[in-house]
Amino acid sequence: MTAVVEKVAPAAPSLPDPKTLLAADRIEFRSSVALFATGIAVVTMVDEEGNVHGVTVNSFTSISLDPPTVMISLKPGRAHDLISATGWYGVSVLSDGQQGHSSYFCGARDGDWAPEYLDGQHVPTLAGSLARFECEVSDVVTVHDHTLFLARVVRCESETGSPLMFFASNYHQPVLDPR
Repeated sequence: MTAVVEKVAPAAPSLPDPKTLLAADRIEFRSSVALFATGIAVVTMVDEEGNVHGVTVNSFTSISLDPPTVMISLKPGRAHDLISATGWYGVSVLSDGQQGHSSYFCGARDGDWAPEYLDGQHVPTLAGSLARFECEVSDVVTVHDHTLFLARVVRCESETGSPLMFFASNYHQPVLDPR
């Protein structure tokens, strides 16, 4: 009599159901992501009457050099609606002396002060900013509660100076080495 031994393939490791995975704690995530130093930018757009609107963001990034492409990330709201309607936005990278501009476009208006704009071909940008971009939306991607607006840069310019930065939920003005 001969015994037959059956080989059993090892069981594949079971992976958790993605629907049951828990997301990181919101407070811990916010604290952790705040440790990524970013520049501060103001995104500008115009309404149907030609009035300028803006919003302060730190979610601006370059995507491609050929063709020149950038991206911003916005939650639904007025700025989101205006960019969606017109297909254009401006980005002004703030200099170290423009913390008031950042506050203004976050809704913290102080007195009668208003920013000075530079006219563009399609949308204005902020005077005195380190860099200015005029952008035509090329792609829109929804990611959870935000929309990514990818755009082709049709015009850009820059000035010398130091950036306004955001780190650990506070504004910073870095000291640049003059070398």
